[in-house]
Amino acid sequence: QMTPRATIIGLFGSSFPVWIFAALAGVGVALILREILVLTGLSRHLPAAAVFYPAVALLAGIGMNYLWIGSYG
Repeated sequence: QMTPRATIIGLFGSSFPVWIFAALAGVGVALILREILVLTGLSRHLPAAAVFYPAVALLAGIGMNYLWIGSYG
């Protein structure tokens, strides 16, 4: 069972919401996945890359946010 954590991170004397870091991590995951797919040649077979990569970033960001915050239920 996960314990909930704060949704704010104190950094350099300022408070930042966790979702900002989760969104950046999601974009990072999508960029890494894109590089892997380009290196393996699978990126040529994606019919809708303009939809695929943002969807990967969104899902990864939501997952990171959930992993950090935990469950409130």
